[in-house]
Amino acid sequence: MEGTFLRQSEEKDEKAVYDLHVAGLKQSESYIADPSSREELDKDLKNIKESYIDNGGEFLVLTTTDNEIIGMGGLRKIDDTTSEIKRMRVNLGFQGKGLGSLILDKLIEKAKELGYKKLILDTALKQKVAQHLYESRGFKESNRGEVFGQETIYYELEL
Repeated sequence: MEGTFLRQSEEKDEKAVYDLHVAGLKQSESYIADPSSREELDKDLKNIKESYIDNGGEFLVLTTTDNEIIGMGGLRKIDDTTSEIKRMRVNLGFQGKGLGSLILDKLIEKAKELGYKKLILDTALKQKVAQHLYESRGFKESNRGEVFGQETIYYELEL
């Protein structure tokens, strides 16, 4: 989308990234309010550089021309052949413009560049738009389960 810029996350972005993360969860009614659960679920967002960028992955933010973070997504190493798509979010006011697709496509491209052979991810059963996006890129459902009381769908994609 014109007027947006995709770049690697920087330390100064962490509060805006976390706020977008929480807003996205609340929008999809997937937010878990229990403080101890939140601490466990969000620990990777407390140090994005260490959790993603310096650990064989990537974390991208999508910004407007005035540097407002309106989208994000991460790629986290699982092992030498597998990485995980995490924290895909787009601000509600910017949804439906292909920005989630842009972020996901860049993360898939980065996974290939880094030599990964498989991508995995999970999403809440309630997140229908996310499911459609992942399936449109070839992700296949591999399992279902429950995470902190939320029905969850697990996906994978062979690269």
